[in-house]
Amino acid sequence: MTEIENQIPFSGIDPKGRLKFGVLLEMFQEMADIDASKFNLSVRQTLEHDVTWVLRKYRIDLEKYPTKMDEKIRIKTYAEPYRNLYSLRSYKLWNGAGDFLGSAYTWWVLLDLKRERPIRLDKSELMTGFMERVSETLPEDVKVPELTDPQIKETWKVRWQDLDVNDHTNHAVFFSWALDTVPDEVSEGLAPVLVDSEFLHAIPRTRVRCLTQELACSEGRHFLHSLRHMEDDTVYAKLSSLWK
Repeated sequence: MTEIENQIPFSGIDPKGRLKFGVLLEMFQEMADIDASKFNLSVRQTLEHDVTWVLRKYRIDLEKYPTKMDEKIRIKTYAEPYRNLYSLRSYKLWNGAGDFLGSAYTWWVLLDLKRERPIRLDKSELMTGFMERVSETLPEDVKVPELTDPQIKETWKVRWQDLDVNDHTNHAVFFSWALDTVPDEVSEGLAPVLVDSEFLHAIPRTRVRCLTQELACSEGRHFLHSLRHMEDDTVYAKLSSLWK
C-alpha cells in the first residue's frame, strides 16, 4: 500500500480551474509504478521476465471533481487479486483539507510475452506474496455498452510521445481522445465524474477515430465512446462518460 500527497501543478489546471483529467491519470500511473515496484512487479521489472501488465478495464468514480482550490490531492493505492484473472488496483482520493473526492479502479492482466497469453495470477511465481485480499468488498465489474448510433466523429494520429514502455499508446491518451469529443458546452460547464473503459486491443502507431453517442440521462450528460482503427474499424476501446 502506498499513500502520497500530490501537489496540483499550475499546468494541470484547465480554463475553468479544474484538474485536467489526464493529469489525474498521470498521478495514478506514477503511484501504481511506485507501489508495484515494492513487490518487483512494475512493468519495467516484469519485462525482465518476458512478462508485462496489460490494462483491461478502468473506472473513475468521483464524488467531487478536483479543482485548483483543493491545492493538493492525497492518494492511497493498493492492489489485490480479482478472481485470479486480474490484478485489481484501487485508488482513494482526498483533497488538501481532508475531504473525500472519490475512488478509481484498474483491472490488469499479466501477459506472457513469448506465448502471448494471459497468466493466471496464482500460477505465476512473480505473484508470490502479492495474493492477499485487502478490500472487504470488491467493485462491480466494468461493462461498457455497445455504441449503436454515433453522432460525433473525430480522428487522431498516434504520436511518438503517446507511446508507453510497452510501445503501445498510453491509456491516458485513450481518455483524452474520448472526452475531447463531447460538445463544448459539456466540457466547459460540466466535469467527468464517472468514467468507465474497456480496453480491447493495444493501439500502435496508426490513425484512430472516435465515435461518440449521447444517451438519455436524468442528471447531467451521458456519452458512449468507441475508439477504432481508421480503415478496418477494429475496436480498440469502449468508454462511457457521465458529466455533471
